Amino acid sequence: MSELFSRFRDRNVIPSMFISVAVTMIFTNVMSIVATFIDGVITSRFLGSFDYSSVSLLSPVISFFILFTASTSTGCQIVCSKAIGVGNRDEANATFTYSLIYALFMAVFILVFCWFFPTLLFRITGVSLTSHRNLYSHMLSYLHGYMPGIPFMILIQVIVPIIVLDGGKSRFTISSIVFLLTDITGDLLNVLVFEGDVFGMGLATSVSYFVQLLFLSAHFLSKKSYFRLSVKNIRRPIISEIGKAGNPTTVKKLFSVIRDIVINRINLSVAVSAAAIVALGIQSDLNTLMLSIGIGMGNALLSMTGIYYSAQDRKGLRKLFSFSMSFSAAISLTACVVVFFLAPALAWSYTNDKEVLALAVLGIRCMALSIPLDTMSSSFQSYLQGIRKRKIVNGISFFERFFIPVLAAVFLARFFGSKGVLASLFLSKLFLVLVMLVIVIVKNKHLPRSIYGWMLIPQDFGGSEEDNLYIRIKTMEDVVKARDDSEQFCIEHGIEDKRALYCALFIEEMAGNVVLHGKRKHFNSVCCDFRLFINENKISITLRDYCRQFDPNRYIETNQNEEKGLGIKMVKNLSSDFRYFSAFNSNNLIIVID
Repeated sequence: MSELFSRFRDRNVIPSMFISVAVTMIFTNVMSIVATFIDGVITSRFLGSFDYSSVSLLSPVISFFILFTASTSTGCQIVCSKAIGVGNRDEANATFTYSLIYALFMAVFILVFCWFFPTLLFRITGVSLTSHRNLYSHMLSYLHGYMPGIPFMILIQVIVPIIVLDGGKSRFTISSIVFLLTDITGDLLNVLVFEGDVFGMGLATSVSYFVQLLFLSAHFLSKKSYFRLSVKNIRRPIISEIGKAGNPTTVKKLFSVIRDIVINRINLSVAVSAAAIVALGIQSDLNTLMLSIGIGMGNALLSMTGIYYSAQDRKGLRKLFSFSMSFSAAISLTACVVVFFLAPALAWSYTNDKEVLALAVLGIRCMALSIPLDTMSSSFQSYLQGIRKRKIVNGISFFERFFIPVLAAVFLARFFGSKGVLASLFLSKLFLVLVMLVIVIVKNKHLPRSIYGWMLIPQDFGGSEEDNLYIRIKTMEDVVKARDDSEQFCIEHGIEDKRALYCALFIEEMAGNVVLHGKRKHFNSVCCDFRLFINENKISITLRDYCRQFDPNRYIETNQNEEKGLGIKMVKNLSSDFRYFSAFNSNNLIIVID
């Protein structure tokens, strides 16, 4: 298996990075949502329909909590990836620190609001003491158990993307498994040992968040961590940039919360029995689980897009976009087929009630058909957010998260009742894809004629092809060829002989170091992507590999009084800019020769 992955990795660094991050993101999201899924199954099986319905109806409220820090979490992720891409560690640490402080402040605010104004929260979902007294009492009990975990949940939302960006995918994955096992254990103890109610279910989730946060926080104690708390470097422009970068996520989450609340209220108004409420809850649970595919792909694409976009790497960005969309399509289509045929079994895991089963199977199959559409649109929106197309993302969010699904639910509910509400999920995703196609056509003023037409980047982005030289380096023979080709490329672009020679020597030294010393355990070869960009007599060199981690700056500091690494020291001394960063377990080196 390792040899197979090694061959694939050698073929292209970008797919290796994307798959590694995306799979981790998907798996981790699935693990956290599987906990919610199992919460629902255990609640439905052991505590009854009213308890399950109350937990299901409270989901939009929990999403509303996350809304307060969604903007900061995503904004922090984007700004940090941008800062890392240009080698600004102080800005990255200041961004991270401010985001944590803001998250803590919002957690306190949410706790106070939940304690003093639960009636207002429940009334928004369509539940009140007068109209649904039983549901109200169960929702309040679950909320009280869930409240202690809110601060931990919010902090996790902020630090998880940073840990992945900082090369902590393994810790992130393990933390999700820890969360899942802790939550399942707590749920089973609650219903089987303590004979508790929904309060215990909420408390089990709170404890699980606390355990996961402790495990994740240990990452920042490592000396290898790029991130440290830095209050002194927090500046107003950083705060503003976080808000702007995360704004599309806030808009998207806000529309999602409003959509879920409105659709729940529509379903409550047309439901002829509790079965319709339970069926919609089951569809919502499984849809949230399947959304993990799009969310995982999107989060991976968001951070990687920021790095390639800030580096003005046109070809690298095209490879990333093309591969990520193809990979998203393949994974989501597979999930669609599996879920569609497993719909009866998935519905049965919740209940044996025939009325609920009939409605739930319909809902699950409609949801299954929407998986590819949702995953592709989510990935595309994350890409657009990564290249700073915020207005377009906000516009798409309005249609996707509110206007289209609510309109579809109202229309179908009028003719088909609760069945129409369940079917509206697929119809809304289908119309969303059409809306996105129209937006791309309007921006291009014609149908996309190439992959760049879908990417919506300026024609001069990253310079012309003639100003860029891309080389794949795997052997010392490749290093020698890259050295000679680079020197010739510089001379052809009017660079004087001395700087052209420096450029060739830089590439020989740095790429040769990767080939000779970059081999990872369990892999038989190395692979390095090299880009040379000349613009207005300025030479920019980018080396990116998925090999053993090596920070040349730290190496120079450690061996500054020794003869080791003389070539690396020469490269740094002769360059006007020498920046290294590690992201997604890849080494990235940017060198500028003025």
